[in-house]
Amino acid sequence: MRQPTCVIYDRLSRLFAEEAPDHRIAACRAYAEQRGWKVVHVATDTNVSGASRLEDRSGMREVLSWLPRVDYVIAAKLDRYARSVLEFQRLLDAAKSTRTTVITADGVVSPENASIIINVLAAFAEYERDMITARITDSKKYFRSRGNHLGGLAPYGYSVSGPINDKRWVIDETAAVVLRDCADKLINHGATLTGLTRELNERGTLPPADHARKRDGRKLRGSKWHSTTLRDVLYTPGLRGWLVQSAPGKKRSAVHNQPVLNTEGHPVSAGPEILDGGTWAAVRAIIDGKSKGRGAERSGKALLLHVALCSECDGPMYRQRREVKGKDYSTYVCRAGVGKLGIHRPNVITAHYLDELVTADQLKRWGGFALMRWMEPDGSAVLQLSEVTTQIERLAGNLAQLEPNGTAARMAISQLTALEKRQTELRAEADHAEGRWVHAGGTVADEWQRRTDEGRRALLADLGARVTVRPARPGAPRRFDSSRVSIDFEGPAWFQGDLAAAELAAIADVEREHEKAV
Repeated sequence: MRQPTCVIYDRLSRLFAEEAPDHRIAACRAYAEQRGWKVVHVATDTNVSGASRLEDRSGMREVLSWLPRVDYVIAAKLDRYARSVLEFQRLLDAAKSTRTTVITADGVVSPENASIIINVLAAFAEYERDMITARITDSKKYFRSRGNHLGGLAPYGYSVSGPINDKRWVIDETAAVVLRDCADKLINHGATLTGLTRELNERGTLPPADHARKRDGRKLRGSKWHSTTLRDVLYTPGLRGWLVQSAPGKKRSAVHNQPVLNTEGHPVSAGPEILDGGTWAAVRAIIDGKSKGRGAERSGKALLLHVALCSECDGPMYRQRREVKGKDYSTYVCRAGVGKLGIHRPNVITAHYLDELVTADQLKRWGGFALMRWMEPDGSAVLQLSEVTTQIERLAGNLAQLEPNGTAARMAISQLTALEKRQTELRAEADHAEGRWVHAGGTVADEWQRRTDEGRRALLADLGARVTVRPARPGAPRRFDSSRVSIDFEGPAWFQGDLAAAELAAIADVEREHEKAV
């Protein structure tokens, strides 16, 4: 008969000598020994609030990753798990999805009464969740319709003023002058975002976060302006004094944000405008026109930076860019062999020929291999599994009340099918408690074509590339000589140490792709 297994969990909000977790862990071990259970892991969180989310605690993430493989989770008392009913309910849901029982060593929650306690807590948690959601939703809807500030920092160029239930934006003239000046230089003086960013940093102008800190009397972090920061503060609809929200299906950012509209379709104003409509539209047009966008070719850094090494000193070869009449004469150079202070003979080689040689070599060796990525077990799959399972149960309950052949029933069945597929995927993921390589989609050659030089350099690192360049022989012709170059690969990170398995996997992938094509 298999011996039941368990994980012990303990949490401390603050670590003091008299509150050390040893006695609670000892009580949990004694409880497990009395029941005849095997303790397979002990997870602890120190200086962690009981109200924090499960996934924000390193020790709790360990517990979540163990759930698919143990029968019980033990804590000394109920409040060690969480001080929030909602978070404790999330843990119970996660445990339920893996058929694990959550108990306490003090007997409040035991294997005998766990189901009763869980049902009571679930009822409280659902009521608390619904009340909080309804209250927050109604409050935000009301204050948004009035153009009130909803919390957090106001957009750069504004500060927040007014009573707690009627906060509005007022212009922060110090920041507004910076925005108007940058807009004028972009529109009327041919300035670029990069040049303006450099100018702001040289003048010592504080970036948005530090500007807000100085205004509020807080300690500065010493951050700098970046071209993307300047782009965001000039691009946002907030410069018109409008409340903004993220576009549906898009991550919240200045590039994707859109104005909040009232019932008549007009932007809701939270304060006065910093730029008028014509100026703001002109600035956005300039930024859009200069943006290369996703997938566009970029110069980036050298392809073989920290990949190409000098045979004389094992130091990195740096790319020196040089263009004459539209032709690229750039070279890779070892700095340790340059000038009077050089420690060895000069080592220089034509850059684009070396790039092409390495590219062709790696594609020939590894281009057909399936690209893999490393996945760490962090317990997130277990949490997602419990949430998906809850959605399935609720949707299935609603389906029983719908007309079998009606449109609503067909839509519900379609959603259930998709959720059940996701549930199967998450169950498989939760069963893998250890980190593993997973298929990233496509081959190394496919990914090479999609990436910029910076991304390709990272891919060469994953393949364990090492390019050694030897100095030219005295008196040798001044042309590219491939015999000076040695290219070695340790192999893909996901197959290092077992290249035979790598070759078999590559062949299998090619065969599968061929079968799909047929």
